[in-house]
Amino acid sequence: MTAKQHTLADAHFVRAAERFEHSPISKQLEALTDKVFPLLTLSENQHWLDFGAGTGALSVPLAARVGQVTALDTSAAMLAKLSAKNVANIILLEQDIFCGLSETYAGVISSMALHHVSDIPKLLSCMFQCLEKGGQLALIDLYSEDGSFHGDNEAKGVVHLGFDPQQLLEQAAAAGFKE
Repeated sequence: MTAKQHTLADAHFVRAAERFEHSPISKQLEALTDKVFPLLTLSENQHWLDFGAGTGALSVPLAARVGQVTALDTSAAMLAKLSAKNVANIILLEQDIFCGLSETYAGVISSMALHHVSDIPKLLSCMFQCLEKGGQLALIDLYSEDGSFHGDNEAKGVVHLGFDPQQLLEQAAAAGFKE
């Protein structure tokens, strides 16, 4: 992203933090946990990373099932909304994943964040590197679409108009993921 795109995206996420939890997409993400979590091996002794955690649509329900969640996001406004929920076993981390992470995790989960990241192969490599051996990855994002989901894509930091699942699987395999 260019400096201008970062500035526009930052401003978008400040505005979005105020209304995200009341949006239709937030409600849809809540419903997805019932479908995604049973596919994962979750236990109280695990530490998970929620990449692009936002206001905690996945972090909060995940925290009820695992020992600890690190909520990683570059938006201070989004993390402030999550912080206000006072979930004891959620650690907030305002940082770019490309800066490197000092811990390893039993799993990485992400919802509606990938389409805001320019370099998906590099992102998947970073995710793989921060996983414990045998760690799990769960990605929720848009299928390829025409750009109408967000509308003003540049102003909202959108760099991908969704993903082809097969292509994403191939990129994940190239980063080291299996199955």
